[in-house]
Amino acid sequence: MAASFQGFRSLIEHSPDAISVIDSQGEILYGSASTAKILGYGPEELVGRNCLELIHPEDRDHSRWTLKEVLAKPPGPLQWDARMLHKDGNYSWVESTVSNLLLEAEVQAIVVHQRNIDARKATEEERKRHAEELVRCNARLEEFAYTAAHDLREPLRAIAAYTEMLVQETQMNAGTRQMAKFIVDGTARMSVLIDDLLSFASTGVPEPSRRVDLQHAVVQARQNLALEIVESGASITVDRLPIVLGNEIHLVRLLQNLLGNAMKYRGANPPEIHVAAERRGPGWVVRIEDNGVGIARENQARVFEPFIRLANRDIPGTGLGLAVCKNIVEGAGETIWVESEPGIGSTFSFTIPAAEEIGAAG
Repeated sequence: MAASFQGFRSLIEHSPDAISVIDSQGEILYGSASTAKILGYGPEELVGRNCLELIHPEDRDHSRWTLKEVLAKPPGPLQWDARMLHKDGNYSWVESTVSNLLLEAEVQAIVVHQRNIDARKATEEERKRHAEELVRCNARLEEFAYTAAHDLREPLRAIAAYTEMLVQETQMNAGTRQMAKFIVDGTARMSVLIDDLLSFASTGVPEPSRRVDLQHAVVQARQNLALEIVESGASITVDRLPIVLGNEIHLVRLLQNLLGNAMKYRGANPPEIHVAAERRGPGWVVRIEDNGVGIARENQARVFEPFIRLANRDIPGTGLGLAVCKNIVEGAGETIWVESEPGIGSTFSFTIPAAEEIGAAG
């Protein structure tokens, strides 16, 4: 082996990575000069030592398993990260790429390429800490929002109730009664706004994905909109929809908002709404098509912004419905968009991950 290994050694001495050559038991046969830059040891200090001795105890079992794996499946390579002992007594994160060249006549050993990844690991840890802190902040904000909403609802109920009592027990002219009605209607709108703000605040927080029957979610959304469907005379047709991955409560809210939006912004004719799904790659594209007033091209991106209302102000709403939809979809890492033509109608579409089975038609 000595003569053949010398030829291979000449190829790797000037590599920027630390390169070690070990036998099947992990004993170090050779270390390149770059080893000193990563671990502080001169190559001669490593020869004869077992490479597993240099690995942090918590990472040693995984490293031992990887070595066995590369022996079982030549030539590899396999890659793993582990903390390795520096000559100064501290541990450094090292990325190792292991190739089994025992059957190569010029090598007859296992070759390990190593590079220091302390900076990368520090960045990953920082991102992890930021993500955890963001989750904690979101939880605190959501708790605050619910508390504030509760504290706001009580005085609103009191204002509405006492105003109605005042109307019943006091002689008022038509103008005064109209002003009292403005107060009651204003408190009702404020209550709806509070509910919508809570929805907007809570739907941007990532939730665990579970299997959801989209057909059943549409049924629930339609039940929640039963009064609006009757009042608008809407016709809603639904194709066979799939089983998807998501949060069922959020998906019902998403579909309810989109169906409600189609009925709210209807044209001169009764609303005709069609719900369909099309498989696209690893997921589905769900479409809600209507024959409503439509949206001008220059406004189609703006409709998903909070408090943006482009239609007749006489139509009730807070301008948060589509913003909630966007939060739900993008919070799951997916996409929502609209295609529309004024006077003809709109098609709102969103992507969603697929599950294995297809839901039954309903």
